Amino acid sequence: MRDNKECCPHCKADLQGEPIPKESQKVYGSAHFNRKIGISSIEAGRIIKWKCPDCNKEWDRD
Repeated sequence: MRDNKECCPHCKADLQGEPIPKESQKVYGSAHFNRKIGISSIEAGRIIKWKCPDCNKEWDRD
C-alpha cells in the first residue's frame, strides 16, 4: 500500500494520520489516513484547497 508521507508547506507538520486497518487498506489505497482538511467549491465540484489542522493555513490543491 502507498505510504502518504506529506507535510504542511507552512509549518512542516506531519500530515500522515492513523493507520488504516489492514482489511480496509485496499479500499482506501493507502496504509494511513491523511490529516489535511479538504476545502471544496460547489462551483468547481471538487476540493480546491487544503488546510493544515495544526497551523490552520491553507494552500492550493493544484
